[in-house]
Amino acid sequence: MESVLLSYLNYWEPLKYIIIFLGMMVEGDTVLFIASFLAHQGLIDPTAMLLTALWGMILGDNLWYSAGLKLRNSSSWLNQWAEKLAKPFDEHLIKKPFRTIFIAKFTYGINHAIILRAGTLRTKWSEIEKSDILATLLWMIIVGGLGYFSSASFSYVRHYLKFAEVALLLGLLIFFSLEYLITKGTKKNL
Repeated sequence: MESVLLSYLNYWEPLKYIIIFLGMMVEGDTVLFIASFLAHQGLIDPTAMLLTALWGMILGDNLWYSAGLKLRNSSSWLNQWAEKLAKPFDEHLIKKPFRTIFIAKFTYGINHAIILRAGTLRTKWSEIEKSDILATLLWMIIVGGLGYFSSASFSYVRHYLKFAEVALLLGLLIFFSLEYLITKGTKKNL
């Protein structure tokens, strides 16, 4: 597929991996989906992308947990945000950390709040870390697979879509629709 904007990613190779690394700390779903899409298009090395995304996500979750430890007794807006979103799941987080973290990864807007809340509750990092790494790996397989295979499926209709950006936009719209439906269903199950 031709590209108007995506071809600029090849001018400075490390930039794409820096963006992926930092993006995974803040907004993992969209960044991983796009990076996987671009990996199938041949614009990003799949192995380097996966390792960069994994380390960005794990470091990001470590930072969110550490922020929770530091903000435990503060009245900062970040602590209030995490308490508002994640406090109803405190019991689940303590009793079933893997299940809670895994479902939170698919529930838009709750993942970072759950990890921050784990730090606020002073949940043992060793328990959270094991659950987080396993949940992150499974989440990456699912979301990364959706991005990769949506790119593959759009290659069948490339004669209708001239630009890769249009295919990426359509893939993101489908992904966000699925994420919305999953979020709606998983909030009830948490």
